Amino acid sequence: MNRQRLLDTLEAFAQCNDTPGEGVTRFSWSAADARAKTLLRTLCEKAGLQVSIDGIGNLRARLRGATAGPAVLVGSHLDSVRHGGSLDGIYGVCAGLEALRTFVDEGFEPACDVELIAFAEEEGSNFGCTCLGSKAVTGVMDVAALHALHDDTSSAYARLCAAGLSPDDLPEQQIDAAYARAYLELHIEQNARLEQQGVTLGIVTAICGMRLHRIRFTGVSDHAASPMQGRRDAMAAFADFARRMEQLWIDGELPEDFSCTVGSLHCVPDVPIVIPESVTFTVDIRHVDEPTLEKGWSRIEELLQKVAQERSIAMTVQRLSASGGGRMDPDIMALFRTVAAAQGVSCTDLISGPAHDAACLARRVPTGLLFVPSIGGLSHCPQEATQPEHLAQGALVLEGALRELLVNRS
Repeated sequence: MNRQRLLDTLEAFAQCNDTPGEGVTRFSWSAADARAKTLLRTLCEKAGLQVSIDGIGNLRARLRGATAGPAVLVGSHLDSVRHGGSLDGIYGVCAGLEALRTFVDEGFEPACDVELIAFAEEEGSNFGCTCLGSKAVTGVMDVAALHALHDDTSSAYARLCAAGLSPDDLPEQQIDAAYARAYLELHIEQNARLEQQGVTLGIVTAICGMRLHRIRFTGVSDHAASPMQGRRDAMAAFADFARRMEQLWIDGELPEDFSCTVGSLHCVPDVPIVIPESVTFTVDIRHVDEPTLEKGWSRIEELLQKVAQERSIAMTVQRLSASGGGRMDPDIMALFRTVAAAQGVSCTDLISGPAHDAACLARRVPTGLLFVPSIGGLSHCPQEATQPEHLAQGALVLEGALRELLVNRS
């Protein structure tokens, strides 16, 4: 592996950014995304890889192997959140690319095809639906669901068509056991556990499922000087709910390893001297066990209804995204441990709270996910960073595991 080439490639992608100086913003199907795809296509074609873009905008680059049959896939996602960091997602894409470029440099011929895949819309920044690119090619979401998925201006289907993509081709572009025999992904941890433990590599055993909902409380707007008694204040209702949701966790009504987060909040009319008429907010919940996740949501929804009733507030609830958890393949986890040990890289097992494309792939093919430490545990912000030596060591273990899979077709 060419360590400096990996780091230089990461820096090149950091320039594909719609908010220079304010973190990295690279939404799928945006101008920055188009620049990133052009760069990735150029690098892949220079390495002799065969490049295609599927109906949702996932870029696939294939290195042909000695025999036909299901390929080994490696990759991550190309998009970012607004004002995010320069490593989330793209590190896994660049590490996969570096592995394939190394194989080409060496003249290494894989036993079967190996394909780099850069997934679109993992973050869900456009429509609030995370892992949309991997869901669309693993059967979790079909073309009809893309028609039904909307933001304030258009459907996902219309947005894809406007970007020059062909979503109607997705049924013929599915990833399943006939298409792939394994999927490997490398990612920054987005947590401080590895750093705190002084460990270089995290071998993910499972990925938490998540549910994302948009809720609107609607009350009655009035002057801020109006009497407190009898108000139907949507913001007060929201504040009451947010406090009581956290209390559910404190009181043990939600499991200790259950996460619930209000991530977006907007009030109307958003005027300092006016009682808000409506407040729209999101609730993100996560847990590794899906029945526990749904049970937790039922308890939170009961609380929403109770607060709305107590305060005479109207309420609507919309489920934006439902990502199932995923269990990683034991054989691939064992392979990661073997390769890490051979390279003298310390590792530990852990569960991923954040969603990843690997969870969708794990429903179709054997899947493995690796983490490298995040400095301070920070991610989804401009301060997101990982030590260069950790970036290189993670990429080396990924390459080693790929190489083992590509010399053995059993």
